[in-house]
Amino acid sequence: KVTTHEEFELKFEVNPDPDFAQAAPGCEATATCWNALMHVTDLSGDGDCCNIGNRIPAFYFVNGTSQLVVTMDRPGQPSDRASYDKEESCIIDQPLAVGQWTEIKVKVASVEKSKGQFDDEDGALVVFVGGSSDSSCILSDGNRHKIGTFKEASVFVGAIPNDLHAAANAQVRSITYSEPASNLFVGLGQTTQGLSAIFLMFPIGWLGDKMNRYTLLRANLILGVCSAILLSIAVLLRNLVVLFIGIVIFSGYQQTLSSTIYTILSDNVPRGGRARAGVHYKTLSALAMALGPGVQLVTLVVGGATDSWTQSTLNILIVSGWAMLPLVAFSALSIKTVGLKYGAMPNADEAPEPTLGGGGARRNRKLNDQWLDETVCFGLKRRFVVPASAQAFFIGTLLANGMTVRYFSLYYTQIMKFDPIQLCALNVVARLWIAGFVQVIKPLLPRIGRTPLCLIFHLGSALFLVGVYGGGFFTPSVWVSCICYMMRFAFLHARDPMLYSMTMDCVPESQRSRWAALNSLRTLSFSGSALIGGFLADKYGYDMSFHVTVISLLACTVFFV
Repeated sequence: KVTTHEEFELKFEVNPDPDFAQAAPGCEATATCWNALMHVTDLSGDGDCCNIGNRIPAFYFVNGTSQLVVTMDRPGQPSDRASYDKEESCIIDQPLAVGQWTEIKVKVASVEKSKGQFDDEDGALVVFVGGSSDSSCILSDGNRHKIGTFKEASVFVGAIPNDLHAAANAQVRSITYSEPASNLFVGLGQTTQGLSAIFLMFPIGWLGDKMNRYTLLRANLILGVCSAILLSIAVLLRNLVVLFIGIVIFSGYQQTLSSTIYTILSDNVPRGGRARAGVHYKTLSALAMALGPGVQLVTLVVGGATDSWTQSTLNILIVSGWAMLPLVAFSALSIKTVGLKYGAMPNADEAPEPTLGGGGARRNRKLNDQWLDETVCFGLKRRFVVPASAQAFFIGTLLANGMTVRYFSLYYTQIMKFDPIQLCALNVVARLWIAGFVQVIKPLLPRIGRTPLCLIFHLGSALFLVGVYGGGFFTPSVWVSCICYMMRFAFLHARDPMLYSMTMDCVPESQRSRWAALNSLRTLSFSGSALIGGFLADKYGYDMSFHVTVISLLACTVFFV
């Protein structure tokens, strides 16, 4: 039994037997020559045809073959079986492989949830064979997604009771029925996280400047533990209320951790060395980010859940990442406090001049301060214009990338057909590549300069994004797409230490935490544009979301130039 949805996805696997079934003699007179494979019906009338609810949907084989037939009710359908079979059915061109399992998916949806697979305003039925949509079997222009829902509908494998169709000789397994997955749910979750970030951004930045930053970092572990517990419970129990409460708490934990770490890094590194320190930090953070999918990968291999995206597999992937939280706690508790207002150890700004290079360092610091205090634009000083421009550019690129970055995993699983192990392996390799790449480009900083390198890497990231999906110019192979994916992320992450150092070199020590808190807008930017990206992906497909991202990346370059 199943309660149907107006819009749905029905998946199953079928293995046709080489000993094909044969219809009864004279089947032409009753229009029952097809061999019945699977049938979802409300059993009204004779249960087979032609009341609305009799075929929602039904699957057959052409008599004596493994050629799949899909039928589905719609408003205004014919009332006789022969006309119905002619108008409300489609036949897959190629017979299914005999003696092999083939995945079949039928999706009935409105154009708003088409993901670019059709553009009929009245919705459509689309059939996927082996993971790919079959253009020979699309039923459109019928408002099939508006026939209503049916409680206690029956699902039959083979022929229904008293059916005149002969039962197909085939095995069927792994039947799942659900509403169509929507990318908008991802966007909604990210929007919740972003709104939480914007409300918490300034209080956290203010606290970081007014109180002991190291105490704040350690106290933040309480939020980390709370969010881990709530989000794990939400995933395992599939509770949306707990999920969104956990997202709000996690947003505060993530924002506090990110902004405080960047501020502490600036306290410990003098001006002129922050770009190199940022590169080292990016390397270590990329290695740490590789541990997350690495833990998931090991968990999948040990657990054996490697061949499909089941609920248990998703639970393992999501919950196992929290195994890294004890390492975060150990690191936070091990950091030594610097700053004379917190203890005896001075920070980089308070250290005696000889420690920083003697008289030359003193003169350089004075010249730097004079340069920063010059009025350069609309009566504003350079020490404000430079970090403001860097952050505006940073936020603009995040808004652009937010339409895409949250959907890469879905793109590689739904379009490239990655299984869980392949996706985890891609994320591990990508993070390791980032860790090495930022070290390789470090010698370029004094030779080319931070600003030109930022622009080069920014434009390069847009170019490699085109390579991920082809941009409409070509269809990339899996290897080309994965290489471009890794290069795109490497360019973006290599750019971040330069923007960070530009900002921290200009702002006064007393305001560092507040400027570092702007990094929390990374979450807000991703979140706001993730909702737009989800809408575009649902209606037009992932390619459209990627198109808009590339155009937006090129447009936001003006903020930095």
